[in-house]
Amino acid sequence: MTDETPWHLKNYKQSLNSRLRLVPVVEDFLVREQLNSTRDTTHLHPSEICKRDWCQRSSWYTIKGYERQDKGYSFQTLNIFAEGHNIHGKWQAWLMDAGVLEKPEVPIYNEEYRLMGHADGIINDDKGKAILEIKSVGAGTIRMEDFDLYQNSSTPDEMWKKVRKPFMTHLKQINLYMYCLGIHDGIFIYEWKATQDVKEFSVKFQPELIEDILSGCQSVIRGLESGIPPMRPSWVEDSNSNPCKQCPYKKVCWKEDDTSDTGTK
Repeated sequence: MTDETPWHLKNYKQSLNSRLRLVPVVEDFLVREQLNSTRDTTHLHPSEICKRDWCQRSSWYTIKGYERQDKGYSFQTLNIFAEGHNIHGKWQAWLMDAGVLEKPEVPIYNEEYRLMGHADGIINDDKGKAILEIKSVGAGTIRMEDFDLYQNSSTPDEMWKKVRKPFMTHLKQINLYMYCLGIHDGIFIYEWKATQDVKEFSVKFQPELIEDILSGCQSVIRGLESGIPPMRPSWVEDSNSNPCKQCPYKKVCWKEDDTSDTGTK
């Protein structure tokens, strides 16, 4: 096998050489499905740009159509995504059957800020309308979203008990949805993956939480209009900084000056 062999075929051959019977078949199916997916790459997606390590420069490369230099998601990550989808699906079905979910999978679009995505649903009950967001939460979620809480807890269940409000990434995301849909109430359903314990949080529109996100969107749009990518985030020190070392555009980004056009794709 040469170095030119695609990564997913290398992984598949390694799986076939194992003694496992079913896992390699499912892994190959999921990886091929991922490679054939047609996720929109011409807009900014709230689920990505609300992360605290969002890099506007990376979004610029995506929208401009630069080739990604990454290996895609691992089988474990795809499995985690699938479990999250299952949790979303059951809550949407229950709430629909209960008569309070007006619409699931609500499209989000805003031309001014080049936003596109979807909310998990719109609730409509005797208290009015609210945007629904369903989140599956595990120890990895807490480690990413609140490292202090993660570090200062002795067990995963202790972490979960200490979760008393939505994480900031999620708050920014639902506030973007509120901004786009004009609905200023939101409800989170958090399900703890280890035990299926559930917490519910109600929130109001807080426009100040998304001022930096909208400003970042404008920066990307200006860069698309000028052909010059936004500058790297101020917290990036070198190409080995997080999240640069895992960025699919690391090579092209650090090949050129921070403020110059990167030229040919």
